[in-house]
Amino acid sequence: MTIHILTDSSHYLDPATIASLNIHVLPLTLHLAGEDRRERIEVTTEDLFAALKDRNAGWPTTAAVSPAALTAAYDEWTRDGDEVVGVFMSRGTSVTVENAQAAAADHPNRDRIHIVDSLVISGALGLTLHVVAQRAAEGMAAADLARVARTMGERMRVMFTVDTLDYLHRGGRMKGSQALVGTLLGIKPVLWLNEGRIELWSRARGKKKALETMLDETVKVMPAGEPVQALIFDAAADAEAEALGRALRERLQVDRLYRCQIGPVVAAHVGPGCVAMGVCPVSATC
Repeated sequence: MTIHILTDSSHYLDPATIASLNIHVLPLTLHLAGEDRRERIEVTTEDLFAALKDRNAGWPTTAAVSPAALTAAYDEWTRDGDEVVGVFMSRGTSVTVENAQAAAADHPNRDRIHIVDSLVISGALGLTLHVVAQRAAEGMAAADLARVARTMGERMRVMFTVDTLDYLHRGGRMKGSQALVGTLLGIKPVLWLNEGRIELWSRARGKKKALETMLDETVKVMPAGEPVQALIFDAAADAEAEALGRALRERLQVDRLYRCQIGPVVAAHVGPGCVAMGVCPVSATC
């Protein structure tokens, strides 16, 4: 019997890593310039930002993985008694995990399908998938893999900053009143995931201070003296992301540090200049 790890495309791990971890990915969809495009297959982040320079192109919208696509995946990956562990972006940012749960509940092999709301998104989901896939390769049972994914979501600190809140506001991911924060006097928002939902943590004077706040607050909540795993992810802000990674290594005992670029579906909600990190104690990965 084989355990198949299933997820949506918002993790943004590179193709070589996906192959090495033996993860099955169902793509999210971006509606851009009148067309539906599967992210990272038919549209890139660069395509998105280039298209947004055309004011007549309209604002992009995004779509979750459909129940039909999920059912087809369950059909394929539960053959011959195999099991599926599905780890998806948080229900606070997408209905994908709700679709996954509903499709699993209706599936004849429902007892062999384990669905997890990761409580995270993007590179933070990528960090969870790194660990879950590695534990699967070590022989961990499907129910325990699901437990690890849930525990990581509960204990991971995910923080990020953006150059403007317009993208989150237009995409319906934040309340309209908060969209004023990033437009006044160079103030930058510090945001976090609270039980899977994007919320404003604080305001900072400039991007540098916002990144420092992210690091300070993350260090505070990590168990003293315990190693961590982390993933830094960004949208067109590579230098700032690399600097954040170096600073994180100076402040915490980093067991593993990964990097990835934010793909088009999440980038449509955060915009260019987003810098984010997910940090999790190693004790949550066992």
